[in-house]
Amino acid sequence: MTRKHFERIAEDIRNKSVKVYNMECSYDEKWFALLILEDLVNDLLNTFSEFNDNFDAYKFIKASGIRNIKLELERSRATEIASGVL
Repeated sequence: MTRKHFERIAEDIRNKSVKVYNMECSYDEKWFALLILEDLVNDLLNTFSEFNDNFDAYKFIKASGIRNIKLELERSRATEIASGVL
């Protein structure tokens, strides 16, 4: 596999993460869906490392955006709690 393959897969995961974040469902449902995607990313790190010695796990995690989306979900939840919405 090449860098282009890794970039495209990371982009697909990032797009799916954004869709999850924007879904009309509960915080818990979004969190669970993002955990599953993050678990997938972690599994892919091992697999991709086997396919390509030059695979950069850090760049892939960053490109997938999953951790940033989870952080944004946490921030929005904290804002809701702080403003008394919950």
